[in-house]
Amino acid sequence: MSYTIDTIENGSVTSPKGFQAAGISAGIKGGDKLDLGLLVSKVRSSTAGVFTRNMLKGASLLIGQEHLKDGHAQAVIVNSGNANACTGERGMLDAREMARYVARHIGAPAHDVIPSSTGVIGVYLPLPEIRKGIEKAAGALSEAGGESMARAMMTTDTIPKFTARRGERQRAFFHYRWSG
Repeated sequence: MSYTIDTIENGSVTSPKGFQAAGISAGIKGGDKLDLGLLVSKVRSSTAGVFTRNMLKGASLLIGQEHLKDGHAQAVIVNSGNANACTGERGMLDAREMARYVARHIGAPAHDVIPSSTGVIGVYLPLPEIRKGIEKAAGALSEAGGESMARAMMTTDTIPKFTARRGERQRAFFHYRWSG
């Protein structure tokens, strides 16, 4: 069997059927900059993650790894402007609360929500802003929300980074003609 992989023009995390996303301003970075992204699948999905091998991991990353141990998830919540790293036990509690709050808004178990944070190290998450942002993002979910989510994840990037690819398995058919 062979495979073909093609880039989906204007594709994003919402290119697969059943996925919706949103990127909104929660006030984490100040002003109206997008700083909170939410990706939700209509159903619990097989999920994989790639994580840093650095010994110093942020609390959100540790909770995300814990939630992915069973290989399934239904949502990803990511904030930018605050890494939730070097924040000790409070950082762990905050990352769990992010997952619980998303879970309540999408009707999924908290262990199926993967929290992620990027930005400044050593600062606690502003949970009141994040809770309001989650409510706003849950109300803004759409199949067209992939680019805004990519923008909400940006820290020092100057352009959003996203792409989508489609893979298709090709069956090889052989024609054999006997002439004898």
